[in-house]
Amino acid sequence: MATDEQKKERLVKLFNDIVFGFGKGLYDLFGDTALATVDSIGEDIIEEMEHELGLEIHGEDPAAILSELERLLVDEYGLIKKGSLKIKEHEVDVICEGCLLWHCTQDMLAAGAPPFHCVPMMIAEAALHKRLGRKARYLKITQDKEKRICDIDLELI
Repeated sequence: MATDEQKKERLVKLFNDIVFGFGKGLYDLFGDTALATVDSIGEDIIEEMEHELGLEIHGEDPAAILSELERLLVDEYGLIKKGSLKIKEHEVDVICEGCLLWHCTQDMLAAGAPPFHCVPMMIAEAALHKRLGRKARYLKITQDKEKRICDIDLELI
């Protein structure tokens, strides 16, 4: 019988496989228009955070808002081990370390599809759009396989 740790690892792998299958299927059917789901799903996740965790997004400082969302992904969900941001004039880099969806992201990139399932990307885009009135567009995700770090690049429009 599997240990609790083995069960957790298998469950994470199963979820990665399922999310990859849905993401790749949507991308195969709809191409880049599948990325339109990012903002809607991200908004649903933020609403859940507001309801379940008492998240309150106020102000107009993108760094403060995105940092709080990253903190919740680490401390409350355990989705990532560490998160940080780099905000430039027209670009936001969301850095995620130790993400549970690492393999799904890796598989999407290997398949030539943008990993639009990425939760930090979804909530960052939704927060910028719905809460600050700034649209963000996915540019790319770069993975450092040795350190298990993803660098998600968004363009502010």
